[in-house]
Amino acid sequence: MGTIELPELPTGKEFEEYISAYFQVGGYYIERNIEEKEVLELDIIITDYNKRPPEIILLEVKSGDWGFHDLFKIRGWMDYLNISKSLFITCKDKTNSDLLREKAKNLNIYLTVITDLENTKEYLSKFIKSEISEIDISIWRYAYWIERKLIERLKHKKKSIQHKKCFKALDDYYSKVNNDIFFIENIVQRVDELYSTFMKYFHISAKTGYELQGGTFEKEYSTIPQNLFRETYHECKYTDIQISTFIEHKARLAVLKNAIDYKLYKDAGINCKVDSTLKIPCILGDEFEILLIYLLPSSFRRGLEKISTHEYFYRYPIFWQWFMWVFGGFILNDYEEEEYILLSQKTGIPVDEIPRALDSFEILFPVEGGWFINLSNSNIRVMKMFPVPFMGIGANYRRLIYTESGKYEELNLTGRHTLNDLIKWNNLTVEVLEG
Repeated sequence: MGTIELPELPTGKEFEEYISAYFQVGGYYIERNIEEKEVLELDIIITDYNKRPPEIILLEVKSGDWGFHDLFKIRGWMDYLNISKSLFITCKDKTNSDLLREKAKNLNIYLTVITDLENTKEYLSKFIKSEISEIDISIWRYAYWIERKLIERLKHKKKSIQHKKCFKALDDYYSKVNNDIFFIENIVQRVDELYSTFMKYFHISAKTGYELQGGTFEKEYSTIPQNLFRETYHECKYTDIQISTFIEHKARLAVLKNAIDYKLYKDAGINCKVDSTLKIPCILGDEFEILLIYLLPSSFRRGLEKISTHEYFYRYPIFWQWFMWVFGGFILNDYEEEEYILLSQKTGIPVDEIPRALDSFEILFPVEGGWFINLSNSNIRVMKMFPVPFMGIGANYRRLIYTESGKYEELNLTGRHTLNDLIKWNNLTVEVLEG
């Protein structure tokens, strides 16, 4: 069984991921590495769902040298994006840091210098009130690392295998979801563009699979080739389907998040062209409703209306980030009660409401037979077509949470292949990180 360690002293992107993990564990929804080509690249965007409507915060992180120019750059970004609040976190102190803090405060930028990483929790206590688990911090860092490695592999293949159309399409899809959509200021247009993009690339994993096996990418396919499916999920090999399914699930999460944001802004009764505290211009009322009717399919609108009747639907974006990227998109049936308690603790949704949160994906994105299946001879309920490297993240999370020794063998599991499946998922995660 393979293992791999996080860097002891994170720098550069790893320092960004280290800080991001604290805010993720602190109960925020996190978007990272958002780029507008030739204009700017944002380290982290925070959505605070404890506020009604949700508050958008810009978070810039720097592990190297910094100064006044960074503060003015951030202030410029805030004005450009109509974001009223920003956090700037660095690990290098300056001789004139008191003056810099005063100037930052005048610009509505909250400057924090973390000179001792062992006390990061204390430095960030003014922003993060919830309890911080070191296990959670490390697991989120591994999850970010996996995403970084998957996208690096995709970009490499896009350049080196240019005769295959799937790699360019996947890169375009990821860029659209992770980057381009963020800069659409009108929330209705954003939801529409996201859903249109989601439909444009519908079944992209199936199309990718058939092109890689000699088929035509433009042809419509609904399922992955059987032998490639077996390699990806039964044998847990590092196929390109691990990349494509990650992007597909990331896109669904983006649609869910922005659709819920629309409902929250609407319910807050915002009726203005531009509200600088929200970043997103909102036009509500009859015209807004009519526009939404024309933009979105009726099935999706009905699903959105249905989940908005759930008491804790406003926390579903946070729930799905945790469930996908830390829990690995699966439930250990032998620990179902503990799983629901753990999900409740991490997402702020009461235990009794966890089943409704899990159902929300099916309500918004209905598929034949539902999104969850029980694996054969393995007592695990897992999302269909979920990327195995993140399932390995989830396997490690259970190993650390449910055992004292941190050994898979100490998990109380039933099912002939349950333990073996967790170990296979773990090993693929290690392979991806080592690559």
